Formats: sequence, structure tokens, C-alpha cells
Amino acid sequence: MNIKIKVASKIKEPQKILDLSGYQLVISYFLIGLVMFYGVRFLEESIYQIFTKEHYLILHTLMEFITIIIYTASFLIIYYVGEWDKRLRMKVLAAVFLFVAGIDFWHTFSYSGMPGIFVPSSNQSAICFWVVGRIGFAAGLLISSFIPLEIKIRKIHKWLIAIPPMLLSFIFLFLVSYFPGIFPDFFIEGKGLTIEKYVLEYIIIIMLIIAFINFMREYKKTRSNELPLLLSALILSIFSELSFTNYFSVYDTYNLLGHIYKLIASFLIFKVLFIVNIHHPYYKLNKAEKEIIKYANNLEQLVQQRTEEINQANQEMLRDLEYAKTIQKAIMPVKHAQFDNLEVYSEYVPYEKVGGDFYGFEDLNDSYLAFYIGDVAGHGIPAAMMTIFMKQTIITEKIFQSGFKEIFTPKEVLANLYKEYNATDFPLEMYAVMIYGVYNKKTKDLIFSSAGLNTYPLIYKDGIVEPIEHTGFPICKFDKNYQPEFQNYIIPLKKGNRLLFYTDGIIEVSNRKGELFGEERLIKIFQKKGHLSLEKFSQEILKELNQFTKGVRLNDDVHYFIMEVK
Repeated sequence: MNIKIKVASKIKEPQKILDLSGYQLVISYFLIGLVMFYGVRFLEESIYQIFTKEHYLILHTLMEFITIIIYTASFLIIYYVGEWDKRLRMKVLAAVFLFVAGIDFWHTFSYSGMPGIFVPSSNQSAICFWVVGRIGFAAGLLISSFIPLEIKIRKIHKWLIAIPPMLLSFIFLFLVSYFPGIFPDFFIEGKGLTIEKYVLEYIIIIMLIIAFINFMREYKKTRSNELPLLLSALILSIFSELSFTNYFSVYDTYNLLGHIYKLIASFLIFKVLFIVNIHHPYYKLNKAEKEIIKYANNLEQLVQQRTEEINQANQEMLRDLEYAKTIQKAIMPVKHAQFDNLEVYSEYVPYEKVGGDFYGFEDLNDSYLAFYIGDVAGHGIPAAMMTIFMKQTIITEKIFQSGFKEIFTPKEVLANLYKEYNATDFPLEMYAVMIYGVYNKKTKDLIFSSAGLNTYPLIYKDGIVEPIEHTGFPICKFDKNYQPEFQNYIIPLKKGNRLLFYTDGIIEVSNRKGELFGEERLIKIFQKKGHLSLEKFSQEILKELNQFTKGVRLNDDVHYFIMEVK
């Protein structure tokens, strides 16, 4: 069977319409320059004229002095922001504009009809200065167009961008004034411009075109708002040089048109530098100031709002802690209880609203009472949650299918608890230490096993108190395949004997001097007050504890319980 598969032809993407957004200013100045230049060309018969020397010199001097001021101002802007603006391109432009300003000054006073400087004025000297100035202008912009704006220099002395261009302009003043022969003739009265003048003008135009192309590429990448102004200035500068290739007299219409182009271009350049170096920083500063005022005005409201949110969150957290406290309290045994011939009394003072200590009693049958006491690493909600896990996971009996119940020994209970804990996802840093035991109501024997509880139970017999030493492995995340060996400790008891089980919170309480309450102090209290009823004996412990600390805040849960054989 032949199966024909049609291959979908590629969908041709619609051609993108030429995007001229951002180029409107450049296009506008290009059209203005074009209309002005060719308007004079087409209307040359009616527009073209040679002005009188006196009238033209006034216009020429005025326009040149304006451009000199603009170039000098452009230099000063960069010069005085140099400490903050480290961009190399700006340093190059500053030196170029100062050099051009100096050359234009010599050009103005060397113009035919002006007084001159060192030697009498002439067309040749004025054009020499003009060519030198325009070559310097075009070369400077061309060089700067090859320097990325992000290139910065660490440190440069201000005189390095001021003295060299000034010195160079004076050198050309000296050469043109005293060694005019080294320059070719640029203008012959009655004949017009020489071939040398044409060649140099077109070299200047080529340099300006290359600089224009470079800045245009930069604009495509950066879309900087200032570059269209600079591109427009380059366009007018090109038209200016074209005008200076068409004049027949140094006082004619084309010469005037070239100076008009130059004046507008210099203003656009000044505007670029003003925007970049002054307007932008002040605009950003003003914007930042307004933002600061805005935030300052709203600060009180924001602080109040945030405070209310924090208080609300705090209230919710406190409410949750109260719920957790209630739940934890509900699963704790009663404070005072009687199990046949064994009386128990407990005291629990949590370090926080909820604690990490846990204990319990479970009447297994007529013969056995199970009990346990432990301490979870840490405090607060995480520790409280782990205490609940420990209480719920302690399995005291094994029930067979026949209904027969077998009481697990303490070490078996701890081994099973260790195994169950290692099967959970509790964090590695969390662990618990505890003692689990059973009391035989008939024989009055007490058997317990330790899972690393770091306190020794105290036994009271005939006014003598002794600690019961033990060892064990904590309930922790160690290795699922590792099974620690827990040990059973057997304590034979008789009527009147008492046992005090406690966590380390009570003996590690410190006073204002940094002294610990300690086991020895607890033993002395037991020896002196151990004959009292369990409740009064417990009150004596708390009384001694309060007198010792004198208001110092607890740093752990204080928890203990007392057992007495009746």
C-alpha cells in the first residue's frame, strides 16, 4: 500500500515593515539640511550674493563667537564633571572641543578684514585655520565613535585634557602665522577654491560619514535618547562641509550657509553633552528625591500597616501556640495519681508555651505499670510535635491472635522505638533521650532501660538518697541497619521508698552568677524534705528553684515526677 505524505510547506513570515521609530529627529534634520542646501542650489540665481565685507564680518564674527562659546562650554561641562564621569569617550571629546574652540578663535580674527593676531589677516590664513579646525573636529568625533561608552579610566589629571589641546592650537597659530609656506594654497582670489581645498573638505566629509555610521550602529544597540541629537549634528556638519566646497567668495551665500550649519550642529552637540552630564544626573536626582519624599510621606502609614500585619501574625502564632499547649497538656498524664500501691506526682514547667519534655504512665494490667520520661532536642512547636510522636510510638505490649498479651521488657520497647524513629522523615538534627520502665505492683520491683537520658534517677531509702547510674543510646537518626543494645536495670523496692525521675532542665538552671542548680543541690533537698508528702515535697523543690534563680528566665523545660511505694 502506497502512503502519500504531504510535507507542509514553510509558512513565510511577513516581511517586517521598516521601523523608523527613534529616527524621526535624524530624518527631520537631514530633510532640513537637504532643503536648505539644494534650495540655495536651485534658487542660486535669485538667492546667491556676495555680501559686503563689513556686513558679512559682523555675521561671521557673531556666529563664530557663539560656536566658540558653545565648544568651550562643552569642554567645561566634561571638565568639571570629570571626577564622577570616568568615560574615556568624554575625555577625548572634551580635548577635541577645546582644541576646535581655540582654532576657531584664531580663524575668526584671521578672517580677511579682521585685525589679525600676530600677522595681518588674509583669506589663506583664515582658511588654513578652518581646515585645521574641521579636520580636528572630524577626527575627534571619528576616534570617539570607535571608543565604547562603557570604557572608563580609573584616574586622569584634568590638565591632560586641557593643556595638550590648548598647546596644540597655539602651535598651529605659530605655524600659520610665521610659516604659511608649509600649507598649500586653498583659495585664489577671483578663481575660487583650489584642488587641495576640495580634497581636504571631502576627507573631512568621509570622516564624518564614518563617525555617523559608527554612532548609528551604537544607537541600534543601545537606543540611547541622546544619540539622535549627535547623529543630527553630524548630518548638519556634513552639509556644512559641502557648502564650503561651493563658495566662490569668502563673503558669499554658500560661505554663510556653511557657518549656519556649523552653528546649529555645535548647539546640538552641546545639548547632547548637557543632557548626558548635567540633565540626566539632575533628573535622576530629582526623581530619587521625589521617591524619597513619597516614601517619607507614606512611611508612617507603611510602618503602621506593617506593624498591624506583624501584630496580627504574632497573635495568630500565639493562638496556635495556645492550641498546641492545650493539645500537649491533654495528652499528658494527670499531675497526681495512685496506681494500687504506687503513688505518683509530677511537675512540668515548659521553657516556652509548649515544651520538648514528655512523660507518661500506663496501667498495663493487675501486675504491671509502665512509665517513661524523656527530653527532645530543641524547644517550641517542632519539639512538641516530636514528643507526641514519641508518646504515640511507644508500644508496651504484644497482642497475639489468641488474645494473649505479652508485656515487652523496657529494653525491647526502646529497641522498637529506635527502629520506628529511623523509619520516619524527622530531620537528622532532631533526637530524644529517655528512660522507659515498668513497675511490678506485686513484687515491688522496678525495671527500667535508658535511651541516653543524661540524668540519674534518685532513690530515697530511710533518709538516704543515692543516684542510679545508667547508660544507653539516644533515639536518633543513625543507621536503619544499626540496632543498639539497650540494658535492663532492676531496682527492688519496698514500702516507703521513693524515686525521683527528672530531665536535665532542673539541674542546668543557672542563677545571676552563672552557677548551675546541679544534682548535688537536688540530692540535698531530697534528703531534707523527702519525708514530706509528694505534693509538699514537690513544692519544696520549686521553692528552692525559685530562690536560687531569683527571676532568671529558664533556659530549658523543668520536668520531674516522684514515685512512692505504699
